[in-house]
Amino acid sequence: RGDSMTDKTPKDINLSDPQHIECPYHAYQALHQTGGVGRDPDIGVVVAGYDTLAALARNTEVYSSSITEDGHGPRHMGINPEPVQDDVEEILSHAHPIVNALFTADPPVHTRHRKLIAKALSPRSVRALEPQIRAITNDLIDAFITRGSVDLLPEFAVPLPVTVIADILGVDRADIWTFKHWGDLMISGNIDMLSHERRREVAKAVVELHEYFVPRIEERRQNPTDDLLSIMINTEVDGEPPLTTAELLPIIDQILLAGHETTTNLIANAMLVLLNDPDLMRRLRDNPSDIPAMVEEALRWDPPIQCTFRRATRGDTLEGMEVAEGDMVVPLWAGANWDPAVFAHPERFDIDRSMAKPHMGFGFGPHFCAGAELARIETRIAFEELLGRLGEITLNEDESDLSHLPSFASHGYRRVSLNFVAR
Repeated sequence: RGDSMTDKTPKDINLSDPQHIECPYHAYQALHQTGGVGRDPDIGVVVAGYDTLAALARNTEVYSSSITEDGHGPRHMGINPEPVQDDVEEILSHAHPIVNALFTADPPVHTRHRKLIAKALSPRSVRALEPQIRAITNDLIDAFITRGSVDLLPEFAVPLPVTVIADILGVDRADIWTFKHWGDLMISGNIDMLSHERRREVAKAVVELHEYFVPRIEERRQNPTDDLLSIMINTEVDGEPPLTTAELLPIIDQILLAGHETTTNLIANAMLVLLNDPDLMRRLRDNPSDIPAMVEEALRWDPPIQCTFRRATRGDTLEGMEVAEGDMVVPLWAGANWDPAVFAHPERFDIDRSMAKPHMGFGFGPHFCAGAELARIETRIAFEELLGRLGEITLNEDESDLSHLPSFASHGYRRVSLNFVAR
């Protein structure tokens, strides 16, 4: 074992291995013993070392967020290299043209997009939503509190962020389950390996989302309102023209995705931590002011997004690992959160941990999650209200399925069923 601590031979890692998907943290610990960089033979170079990843995230010139081989904008066709099949292309031909935007754009285009949506997603704008978020949270709790049990994901952790996003985007709450369906398919198209059949499903979702939003975008160009969608459509900053429909569609779609799946899994992942640590649950109940620190530690210890993707625009070397032009590079944000050189005893869940460097639960650098403030506020309010209104929460093991969703990039449980005593 002594030698392995200093062995810098890059590790091979299989991100798609079901065992890795169940618990990725063993692999991250192994990577940190060998310089924090490895390779997945099917995907590309993986980076878990905190400082290496911080430098990579800032180096947008070499590590591009426009990861499609043709550079023609986000296609949601998975990260697998096979060409998109003709029947799928036929479905996609009905979508509105889109360009690389925000998540899949690099500076200076990305910088412009961030400026134009910063107003709509600024901490101040988001904090103004707090009463509305609390009302949605309590409405959801009201629906199950007398029952003494809740299926946490579909009854609370999914509808909370999806309803908030629907309100923000000025769309009908009646449509939120349609959004959820589109969102799940498109997030999968951004971060997973897709089968041919799955590509067809995702392509249909892309077309339906465009058919839904294009008329709404046109309407708000003509008749601006005060919702976030209208602000995004009509904002001009520093003489920058407002966003075009081709830019807006992928941005809306990213807000929809980032705004629900991640917060849903963050709430469930954090709840599991508390169920396994009754003392911590009691502490938060007695001292709700400690909830934000718990949320930050949950984002470090078991974040809902484990990784994203970059493509190398030219050859480079990362901690002795050769990266060729065109290679896919995988920033393992969750791996950086377990770097023992930055977070002592990373395996411990410690809400009193001093974070000398920020965790990477929301990424790092220019692409740091634009919705971070919203996710933090939603999750804080969720736990303030759940712990404030539900007494003695326990896991209903018979009804729960604590295996993980089949994705190495998005990390969450399949089913979390709770019993509680109404306070």
